[in-house]
Amino acid sequence: MAGLDGLTRTYRLSTSKQVAKFTALIGDPTDTTSTTGAIYAALPTGSNQGPVKGVTFEHWLAPNTFYPEDTDPSTITGQTPPSPYQTFLGGTSTDNGPALQITGQARCYAQGGTINDGDVVVIADAYGRVNTAANLGIAGGTKIYPVGIARTKATAINDVILVDLTFAPLVA
Repeated sequence: MAGLDGLTRTYRLSTSKQVAKFTALIGDPTDTTSTTGAIYAALPTGSNQGPVKGVTFEHWLAPNTFYPEDTDPSTITGQTPPSPYQTFLGGTSTDNGPALQITGQARCYAQGGTINDGDVVVIADAYGRVNTAANLGIAGGTKIYPVGIARTKATAINDVILVDLTFAPLVA
């Protein structure tokens, strides 16, 4: 499936949580049931988590839920949808779940601090925002799980940046 600027893959969420657009998701560390038709992703619980599976390009919400364009993603991501809705959809369908952009250039929320064009960015927090390893205090020689390479600058929390996606682990 074509994404905004690259290919996408639909994943299932292992828990019923809402997810804001431009959120980086990781492989579900508790998953033992993924198959080629049903692959699970999860929200990160902290910084530099991986493996990175992709970045959402639209909100994954309960039906009839609306958030204005400039809503802080931390007020959306990780929130349990109102009853009776569920967003994890762990049934038998292979096309239920958020579509993640897996190649090309994606939009990501910055976690804060200065990010420059050309910086390698990793998941920075439990909301799937990104930042550099240096800004996060990750020591040299540490294995990092990049989301990709920033192509625009950010200086404030929730700035939207363009990132060339590349998920192969590196050493900081």
